[in-house]
Amino acid sequence: MIAFKKYIKVVILFLATSAGTSLFAQNTVESLLKLKGYPIPIHPTNPDSNIIYLPMPFGSAEFVSTVKALKLPPAAEVYAVHLVYTRFRQVDTFNQPKLNEYRFKNLQAIYPNLFEQKDVIWRVFEQSQAKTQKDAEKLFHGFVIYLKPKTDKVAVKSEIDRMDKIVKSYRDTQVFVPEKIIWKVRKRKEETGYYLPRNKNKRRAGIKYSSSGIFFRDKEYRTIKDSIPGKRIPAHRETVGIFDTFGLKNTVEYRLLTTKEWPGKIAVVADVTASMSPFNTQVMLWLRFAKVPLENGKFIFFNDGNNTPDALKVMGKTGGLYPVQSNNFDTVYQTMRKAMASGQGGDIPENNIEALIAAQKKWGDVDSILMIADGRAPVKDFPLLKNLSKPVNIILCGWIDYMPIYDSYIQIAAKTKGKIYTQDGVFEDLHLLKKGTTIEHNGVEYLYSEVGLTRV
Repeated sequence: MIAFKKYIKVVILFLATSAGTSLFAQNTVESLLKLKGYPIPIHPTNPDSNIIYLPMPFGSAEFVSTVKALKLPPAAEVYAVHLVYTRFRQVDTFNQPKLNEYRFKNLQAIYPNLFEQKDVIWRVFEQSQAKTQKDAEKLFHGFVIYLKPKTDKVAVKSEIDRMDKIVKSYRDTQVFVPEKIIWKVRKRKEETGYYLPRNKNKRRAGIKYSSSGIFFRDKEYRTIKDSIPGKRIPAHRETVGIFDTFGLKNTVEYRLLTTKEWPGKIAVVADVTASMSPFNTQVMLWLRFAKVPLENGKFIFFNDGNNTPDALKVMGKTGGLYPVQSNNFDTVYQTMRKAMASGQGGDIPENNIEALIAAQKKWGDVDSILMIADGRAPVKDFPLLKNLSKPVNIILCGWIDYMPIYDSYIQIAAKTKGKIYTQDGVFEDLHLLKKGTTIEHNGVEYLYSEVGLTRV
């Protein structure tokens, strides 16, 4: 398993760094033969519903018999094609380019429409692991077809239409807020009239004495909590946002965004992958209500790869980032809609840090970054954490207290001296938190482990 993961990393490294070997719209055999084979130990052949394998025997251009029975999908559904062969040669005079030519021609014979697609990515890999013919015959040879993830366009349009309806329903209104007293809890110690034994076992047993005795026993104290008036907020009228709450039940992000202060220059980075639309809606309602985010006017919306197949996503280069710098609500909103329509995410973890790094590079003058994240999804590109330097404050959408706060989010906030906001309050000073320790938050105890913060 360790070796297999290593080979996958080699392929991913190629996807991220190679130049001139990843070409679009190479729709003739002659042009495809110009692709240089990138050396890797072995090409991964992990099963996946979005991957089709068209094997050929070692040293042969003919497909194995099972390929003839395959029902190939429409060529428009293909994202990328890999030709895979092995470097080992039985004789020195063997002509690999000629064999590749025959293989491409045979693929064209069974899949002609594939060569007419202008957006297919073609790549060639040369496996180097085999040192003997016997070893080479065990490896995969032929074509690997990567399909575009299925996108439910009807569902996406429905989500955007619902968001449009709610955003358009927004209006400002004045409400009366009665006087409010914020009470403070004061703790004080009070003598109980009893004395505690010196012996620890007796203390555990609950033994007490009415006098200090000849052993000068310690007095017993109990803690008394008093509520005393703290801050007094006079009655007043304030502007609030009113909107259609359809589809926003049990969501609190609008209240979080509008009741917290976000001082200084901030950039907003928001996850717009599938299932985030109720929270995206509240981000847009926040922009309708508040002045600060639009005055700053710096936003990046990310969808984790523009529907790139999960097997081909490259850490740090996954893409699906939609930056916009504008003080105009409609411009920002249309950018979010475009990001939502262009990708739904695929696998559960997201490319959060890639988006944060992009914001940091694009707007070096900001004081902090506010990330609107999916509290139900961990961070995919956590190894990139070392590249973050701006404080990152995180709103965890959809998180409830019986769920863990993933360690990746905790470490982002800890490393950058940021905070994590949830419907239950604010987690701060996370850089002081150590694995194996517990903290109390709103009367609830949380254990910090490899998973993250979990309710005890």
